[in-house]
Amino acid sequence: MRIMVNGKTVELEEGEISLSEFVEKRALKGLFAIEKNFKIINKEDYSTEMLHEGDSLEIVGFVGGG
Repeated sequence: MRIMVNGKTVELEEGEISLSEFVEKRALKGLFAIEKNFKIINKEDYSTEMLHEGDSLEIVGFVGGG
């Protein structure tokens, strides 16, 4: 299955997976937000939000500083 992540094509070996499984496999940590197909997904919905062929994800991390 192919999806777009931050403008780059990513090939997933698995079939349909949830957003929480994707986050776990990518070892994403810290503060971040995920937009799927131009809609921000709430973290509590990651386990029920499924990824499909052709989906587009934008992942934005938050960095503190001064």
